[in-house]
Amino acid sequence: MVFKLAWRNVRRSVRDYAIYFATLVFGVAVFYAFNSIESQQLLFDIQSAADAKQFQTTAGILGMFSGVIACVLGFLVLYANRFLVRRRKREFGIYLLLGMRPSMVSGIVLVETVMVGLIALVVGLLLGIVVSQGLSFLTASLFGVIMNNYQFVFSQSAFLFTIGCFALIFAVVTVFNAFSVSRFRLVNLLQADLRNEKAKVRNPWVCAIVFVVSIVILVFAYVRLKENGLLMLDDPAFVQATAGMLLGSLLFFWSLAGMVIGVVSRRPGLYLKRLRPFTLRQVASRINTAFVSLWAVCVLLFFSITCFSCGMALADLFRVSVEGASPFDMTLNAQVWVSPTGSRSDAASDPAQRRVEMEADAPERLAQAEAADWDMASVLQAADPQAWTDTVAAWGQVNLYSAPGLTFRELADVLRGSGRLSEEEMTYIDGVSGNNNMQMVGVSQLNSVRALQGQEPLQLGESQWALLNNFTATERYADAMIAEAPQLAVAGIPLESSGIFADTQLEDSSMTSSGMMLVVPDAVVTAAAEQGFIPEVCYLDLNFAENGRTAEENINAVMDVVALVQPASEGGFDNGPGSYGAGEWAGRLWPVTSCTTQESMFAQSRGLRLMITYLALYIGFVFMVSTAAILAIQQLSSVADSTGRYRTLDRLGCDRRRIYGSLLAQICIYFLVPLGLALCHSAYSIWVMHDTLFQLAATPMEGPIASAAIFLLVIYGGYLAITYFTSRSMVKGALQTG
Repeated sequence: MVFKLAWRNVRRSVRDYAIYFATLVFGVAVFYAFNSIESQQLLFDIQSAADAKQFQTTAGILGMFSGVIACVLGFLVLYANRFLVRRRKREFGIYLLLGMRPSMVSGIVLVETVMVGLIALVVGLLLGIVVSQGLSFLTASLFGVIMNNYQFVFSQSAFLFTIGCFALIFAVVTVFNAFSVSRFRLVNLLQADLRNEKAKVRNPWVCAIVFVVSIVILVFAYVRLKENGLLMLDDPAFVQATAGMLLGSLLFFWSLAGMVIGVVSRRPGLYLKRLRPFTLRQVASRINTAFVSLWAVCVLLFFSITCFSCGMALADLFRVSVEGASPFDMTLNAQVWVSPTGSRSDAASDPAQRRVEMEADAPERLAQAEAADWDMASVLQAADPQAWTDTVAAWGQVNLYSAPGLTFRELADVLRGSGRLSEEEMTYIDGVSGNNNMQMVGVSQLNSVRALQGQEPLQLGESQWALLNNFTATERYADAMIAEAPQLAVAGIPLESSGIFADTQLEDSSMTSSGMMLVVPDAVVTAAAEQGFIPEVCYLDLNFAENGRTAEENINAVMDVVALVQPASEGGFDNGPGSYGAGEWAGRLWPVTSCTTQESMFAQSRGLRLMITYLALYIGFVFMVSTAAILAIQQLSSVADSTGRYRTLDRLGCDRRRIYGSLLAQICIYFLVPLGLALCHSAYSIWVMHDTLFQLAATPMEGPIASAAIFLLVIYGGYLAITYFTSRSMVKGALQTG
């Protein structure tokens, strides 16, 4: 009997279960699809250990976030289930009146919950399996590979994880339902339809004052967020901005309805038209009752929109940045100026002190470097000439020095008088760079690296300087310096501007990073060395020979040569033994501290794009569905409680089209108010992030913002439409039976 009643109830309450069921299906599908990412490795011919590691890292991070997502979905299921139980109080009262025991009523609810849950789980898993196949093509696009041999992939681990999480969720729901039903009183159940929620309208003057206070708090939060720039999350300014946004938004929703009613009701020509008094009172009552949930919805919407937009932009940033930032097969670098004891001299006040430190801490390395004239390749080549010749086809080295006698502050003083930069920009270069010396590189070394990239050599006069810059953040300063063309004195040698601007990348990196560097004649570098200066850092860029080996095999061969020069038994720092290559090696001040490869940079970029894209999609989708479902359930509950009011309007002769119009207005206002404030928060946060990061990296935001808009329109707009048509059907049924 219990099963028969439960099945009949489920079939009869399809309309009530629609949003609940759809949300469950979406939740299960997305949960499975994003937890099956690691299994997609089977579709690709991944030979790189770095790529395989990125897959595992992404899967691990998605797994961690899945715990949070499961909690969100669990709350959503409980919330939706509460609405369904509330809708059926009168039905449960009739069961008890007919002599049914409370335990049997609880059994009916339990069976219904299990039935709906199992159906949603099966449908959701089937949909998730289909979605996961589509995600495999997105993964291929992010990794830049073509799937020649597509095969169906089923993730058993994701399947079991999804079943386990949702089984736990439904177990909690079952306990909640049993507890709720056991506490029902018969008289309350039978009068459930008569116990409508009392309309609450707050004092408009108090609401107006609180509303103004909320705006002031939000403005304060925006100002602090701008000062922070969304770069330092442990900065007090960020904490204050976050707290201000949360508190200001909460006060905004607490005061909004009363303030609007107070303002509009004092304008009879606007207020007393059609069903506006009824519509506004309905909306105000609902907002006043559920302002906390509207606040939570606003925060989740803000988080969803911002994560999705900025996540897509970040993924594009890593793709664009790495393409021009890793032009060489491999870069070996020597961090000459870092002491192995961890101490550092004040580079700004006395760059020559670096030689004194190295002479005290690593005299053998300094002697080796000066004996080789700081030529890294000559030392490595001598260790195993045959292996070097077989592996490396061409190389170029760049030694970066501090430009003696030329600090950024002195340069700022020259540029300040030009009027080409704002005072804010000048203050920035003073504050960030201060007394740090500009870096310089000899023209012949720069040309050796330019040759590896297929660039033409720079022709520089004996008393001229050129400027090297490919870093977007310093582009305006570089343009101003070229335009101003100041005369400079470096190492006691006067130099005039050549007007030449170079955009050469000096090393393999995750982003272009040559910022405001001087290119000087070789004689200037020689003069600096004679004055006791040593390089800050040395980069040895390599291009591999066409020897039939894979990139990983060539990397191992080079690092085996490094191991001959500085074996692991010597000890080291920074990169530990065995960081690259089959042979173990020790990171030293010179000739090799660490290495970077084009393959590792590309793999890192692909992995970061994969992780950020999937996190943005995963979090954005789940939070968007959750917020829309919460609002939909609240509106359906409100409509169910207000059917008597709609019948009264109908009996008074109100046109049904106006009744439906009022219903549409209520739903739109209820959905759009939290969305509007969330869009304000998101727009400002994205603007701040654009100024501090994306604009500096020349990353366009139009595409990610358009994608977020489509994402929002489809999901949020879809729930709004479903809510309206379901509510209209409920009202229409009430009017026909009234």
